[in-house]
Amino acid sequence: MRGELVRAWTEDELQLQGLFCTPLDPSGKPAVLHVHGASSNFYRSQFLDPLADELTARGHAFLSANTRGHDIINNVYSRDATASRKIGVAFEIFEDCVLDIDAWLRLLEKRGHRRAVLLGHSFGVLKVAFYQSETRDGRVDGLIFMSPADQGFWLEAMGAEMERALSWAGEMVAQGQGQTLFTGPLIPYPMSAATINSLFISGKSDIFKFGRPDEPWEVIARLDVPILALVGTVAESTIPSPEQAMALLESKATASARCDTVVLEGAPHNYRGYEAQVTEVIVSWLEEIFGS
Repeated sequence: MRGELVRAWTEDELQLQGLFCTPLDPSGKPAVLHVHGASSNFYRSQFLDPLADELTARGHAFLSANTRGHDIINNVYSRDATASRKIGVAFEIFEDCVLDIDAWLRLLEKRGHRRAVLLGHSFGVLKVAFYQSETRDGRVDGLIFMSPADQGFWLEAMGAEMERALSWAGEMVAQGQGQTLFTGPLIPYPMSAATINSLFISGKSDIFKFGRPDEPWEVIARLDVPILALVGTVAESTIPSPEQAMALLESKATASARCDTVVLEGAPHNYRGYEAQVTEVIVSWLEEIFGS
C-alpha cells in the first residue's frame, strides 16, 4: 500500500489528514473513499493494505481519510495556525460528518476524480449513509457498508443504566456543559455529554434499526445509488443474526437499484484474518458495476 499523505480543509476550517493512492492505470472508474469507524483512523484497519493495492491495480483511486472523530481524543488544526479544536470520538457531533466527507470529495475532484464510491466501516457506515441521504451528492456513484453499526443495540443492551446516562447527557447540554465527559462501563471510551446527545438523543445516527424492523428506515429508504453491505459473524453489533440483518437491509433499501449483501462466516468486526476475502468481495462488486 503506497500513497501520498494528503490534507483537506472542511468548510468550518478544520484540517483532516488521509492517504491517497493513485491508480496504476487511470481508467475513469470512480475513486473509493474509505471512512473509518469510531476511535479509529485512516491507517489502522489491516484490510486497507490489500484493498488499496487491488483497487489501484484495477484503475480505481483510493483515499483513506480521517474524520474529525478520529481516535478517542485528538487536537484538530484550524485555519488559525496557533489554534486547534479538541475533538475525536469523545467530542464529535455526528452531523458534522457531512462537512468531513464533503471536504474529501472536493479533494478528489481537485485530483481529477469527479465520481466516488463511499466505503464506511462500522460507525463510518452511519456517516456515509447519512451523508448521501442528506446531500444526494451527484458525485457519489455507490455506497459500501462494512459492518453497519446499530445504535439501538447499545440502548437495548444497557437498559436502565443507559437511560440514566442519556438523562445525564441531556441535563449537561441544557446547562451549557456539553463538553463534560462521561466515563464508565456503559461505553468503551470517554464520551462528552454533547456527543452522547448527538448519537442517542437527537436520533440522526439511528439509521440501521436491525432490532426494530417495523420502524421506518428513513435514511436507507432515501438512498438511490447501488449498495454493497458485508458483515462478519463474530462480535458484530446487531440484535438479529447477521443473515437476518442483511436481509432486512435489502428490504429497506427501496430506492436503490440494487442492494447486494454478503455474510463472511467467521469474520470478526475488524475483519482481521479475512482481509483477502473482504478485498475480493469489494473489488468483484465494483468490477461488476463499474468495470466497463
